[in-house]
Amino acid sequence: MNGDGEDIPPAAVFTQTATVSQMERCGSRWPEANYDPDMMCKLALECSRSFGFSTVRVPFCVSIEAERLGCAVDRGSIGSQPSVISSPYRMEEGFSDVPEDLMSPAEFVSGGRCTVVSESVHSLAEKHGDDLVVVAGITGPLTTLTHVLGAENLLMGMVLCPERVYGWLDAVTPMIKTYAETLAHCGADDIQVTEGSASPDLTPPHDFERFAGGRLRSIFSGIGCKKSLHICGEAYEILDGMVSTGADALSIEKRAGMGHAVERVGGRAVLIGCVDPVGTLLSGTPADVVTEARACADCGFGIIAPGCGVPPMTPDDNLNALAHYDGM
Repeated sequence: MNGDGEDIPPAAVFTQTATVSQMERCGSRWPEANYDPDMMCKLALECSRSFGFSTVRVPFCVSIEAERLGCAVDRGSIGSQPSVISSPYRMEEGFSDVPEDLMSPAEFVSGGRCTVVSESVHSLAEKHGDDLVVVAGITGPLTTLTHVLGAENLLMGMVLCPERVYGWLDAVTPMIKTYAETLAHCGADDIQVTEGSASPDLTPPHDFERFAGGRLRSIFSGIGCKKSLHICGEAYEILDGMVSTGADALSIEKRAGMGHAVERVGGRAVLIGCVDPVGTLLSGTPADVVTEARACADCGFGIIAPGCGVPPMTPDDNLNALAHYDGM
C-alpha cells in the first residue's frame, strides 16, 4: 500500500479471516469471539500463525454498527456470523425519519461492540504491531443503513424519497467517521471500509457519488493511517468513484474485471484481490488457488487477497496455498 512496486505482490487478507478449523485450533470460537476482545484477538491472530499472512484483521462481521444503533442481532454460531434480524427504524411500510434523540458520535463509539473492536485493535497494535499489519474493518454508512432501514426500504427510498435517505446518511456518517478515527488512534495500520451496498449490484453507478462517494470521502479525510475501500460485485463502473474517495487501496472481486480494473485504476490506488472466496478458496483445490492468485499478480494487483470475506468452512490447505502462492 506504500506503492513500493514489489516484483511479487504479497498475499494478505483484508476481509473476514476466521474459519472453523482456525477456531478449533486456537480455542477461540464464534459466536463468543465476536463479543470478547481477548477472544477476538486470539482468533484474528490464528490466520497469521497458521498460514503466515502478514496481516491481522478484526472484526469478523458487518453488523456491529447497526447493532450499536439499536438493531437486534442474531449472535450466529461457530459457522455463521452475527446478522441483523430486526430494527426499531423499520416500519410496516417504509422507514422512520431520523429520531431527534439519536446518539451522538461520541456515544456511538463508547459502547456496544465498537468498544470490543477498539480494545482488540489496541491490543493487537501494542503486542504485534511491529510484526503484523493491523487491519480494522468498519461498515460504511450506506451498508449500515441497509441493515438499519432494510434493503428494500432503502432502495425504494433512494428512488422515491432521496432526501429522507440523505437525512439518515448525514446522521450516520459522523458516527462511522468517529469510529474510524478511534480505531486509527488505537493503532490500526489500515482502516478498511466495507461498503457493499454501493456496489452496482444494488446502487446504480450514476448514484454512487451522492449516496456513497461523498460520505466515504468525508470518512477517509480524517483518518491518520492507510485507508482501503472494499466493494464487492461488478464494481468496474464505479472504480473512478472509488478512487475519488481518497482510499489508498481498493479491494474488489474478480467480477469487477481483473485486467480491465487494473487498466482503469491506472496506479491511482493499490488494488487488493481478487481470488474468488467461494468458487476457489472454499470449493477449489490448492492448485486452483495458486493459479488464480498468480493470475491476479500477473494482471497487476498490488496485494493478492480474497475478493470478499473468507468463508468459515474454507480448507486450511487452500488458505496456505494463498499465503504461499509465489513459492508453490
